[in-house]
Amino acid sequence: MFLPKINDDKCKQCGECIDVCPADVLAIDGSKTYVANPTDCLGCESCVSVCPEEAILVEEV
Repeated sequence: MFLPKINDDKCKQCGECIDVCPADVLAIDGSKTYVANPTDCLGCESCVSVCPEEAILVEEV
């Protein structure tokens, strides 16, 4: 199982990670990007590679 973690201090809520995620794991609520569906994460790290702020880390748990 994989779990994406978002560094709120770095994240600028650009939405790039949400657009690129094939499993719809991430979402934005107001001014915060969050992990909406953690069990659906495929571990592909597309969100990590597209994040311009390097605010996302995917850990295997």
